[in-house]
Amino acid sequence: MKVYPAETLIRPDLQAHIFSEALLHNVQALRSLCAEGTYFCAVVKANAYGHGLPEIVNILRQAEVDFFAVASIYEAIHIASIVQEIPTLILEPIHPAQPPDQIVAAARNGFHCVVATSEAIDFLSDILAGSGDVLDLHVNVESGMGRCGIDPEQAASLIRRIDRCSNARLAGVYTHFATADEDDLSYAWQQLEQFERFLDQNRIRHREDVLVHAANSAATIKIPQAHFDMVRCGISMYGYYSRRMAHPPISLQPVMRLQAPVVQIKHLPAGHSVSYGRSFVPFRDTIAALIPLGYADGYWRCFSNRARMKVGNAFVPVIGRVCMDQLLLDVTDVPDIAPGQMVTVIDNEHDSPCGVYALADLAGTICYEILTCVHAHINRIVH
Repeated sequence: MKVYPAETLIRPDLQAHIFSEALLHNVQALRSLCAEGTYFCAVVKANAYGHGLPEIVNILRQAEVDFFAVASIYEAIHIASIVQEIPTLILEPIHPAQPPDQIVAAARNGFHCVVATSEAIDFLSDILAGSGDVLDLHVNVESGMGRCGIDPEQAASLIRRIDRCSNARLAGVYTHFATADEDDLSYAWQQLEQFERFLDQNRIRHREDVLVHAANSAATIKIPQAHFDMVRCGISMYGYYSRRMAHPPISLQPVMRLQAPVVQIKHLPAGHSVSYGRSFVPFRDTIAALIPLGYADGYWRCFSNRARMKVGNAFVPVIGRVCMDQLLLDVTDVPDIAPGQMVTVIDNEHDSPCGVYALADLAGTICYEILTCVHAHINRIVH
């Protein structure tokens, strides 16, 4: 029997099944779209998009992954405790409010960091001065995303500043697409044109030690001209197109299936209301199954009376309000339902009524948000 230390707060019967073969298949499918020699950066921020950071990183050690990308140094340090041979790119820009020991840790662990201001260069230079440590830096060029990139003129100045710094090395120049997942790619092409103009004007592609990268998952699939030296794949690595595609060039396989047990069978007479707010009143005598999962586990309250779950081969409705850590299903038409039976909460099939796309549509959101909401206290089981 697996023992769960109290401090982990893992509930073993709430199970996120992680399918290694699906993940490795998706990496290979995405790599097949790229020219030989193109680096593959696996984006594993946000607890590997809800799939479990240590679990995903360990599986990806079997794949041809050249980089990991994370949001923060905290995630990078966690990866460093698992694997050291694959470099990690931290996408949050260095800023002077950071504790200095984070800069030292980044340099000594070989993390690649992003800078967006000359003040950040001064900050890291003061910290690393005289140490002999050199920090690998990437510059995010603003091409139209309007988030944390730097305008091209300022980016060029920042690159010159990095080249003069003895404790820093320019390791990468990149940009990020705002609309590569949309059907209309005209804005993405404008971004690509602006980024290429910057590369040419500053002779970046003549620098063999500098990685040029731009493509997220959508651009990796749809804009091969944006592959450059490296692609950065997140959502598609986990089995999803940023938006559903009618005729995708590659087949992706969802990596996670979320399950929870039935813990109680409840018999409700017709007319007996269910859960908070009495939002559901059955018209018939109803058998309800209590599931120990709710919005505290990442299953949204807006799924109340709208979503379905899979019990055996049947899809059954969620009835009443989804509570913090409980919900009810109508299992009247499911034969032999019993406590302990596992229910599929999130399916690993694209077209499933309880798949990620279906839940995202119900919530009026995107598949990323459904996945990343799967709480860290849910037990990840790797297959």
